[in-house]
Amino acid sequence: MIELAFILATLFFFMASALTSRPLYNLSQKHYSNRVTVHYGFKVSELHYSYDQMIYFISLPTTLPYIKNALKEDLVIEQDYSSYFFPVLKGIKISLKQNGENMYLAYLPIGNFRLPHLDKLQQEGTIDEQTYLKISTSKLLDPGTLHEVREEVYKQLQVGRY
Repeated sequence: MIELAFILATLFFFMASALTSRPLYNLSQKHYSNRVTVHYGFKVSELHYSYDQMIYFISLPTTLPYIKNALKEDLVIEQDYSSYFFPVLKGIKISLKQNGENMYLAYLPIGNFRLPHLDKLQQEGTIDEQTYLKISTSKLLDPGTLHEVREEVYKQLQVGRY
């Protein structure tokens, strides 16, 4: 009986850890970013960023009718984490979901998500690479940023890069 209780408690612990680790990771990134940005006198929401390093899996502009005729609402953004336990955001995946099928269109790695103001602070030696990565992760997890990324991908699908 004790063994069964131990097994159930262990199973519960691992399930609870897996289900809460990503939200806690997101919360800790946001809290850290807010603390650092207040210290340096700017807000994460005010940071500008670049889409230049987004990787597209299709040629732009596309002539494929099912992509060209897609709606913005058909674009799905998924956060790509390294694992369930001790997660680290690797990037975001943008896919097109139509008729129950997912087609990956683009990927933005967190290391390529550049913020010019943070580039300047890092160049001056004010912040290090780890701080840069935590702040950019917080910015990329922001719902407003994700909405703007969706808008940019949709625009690129319709018009193209240049």
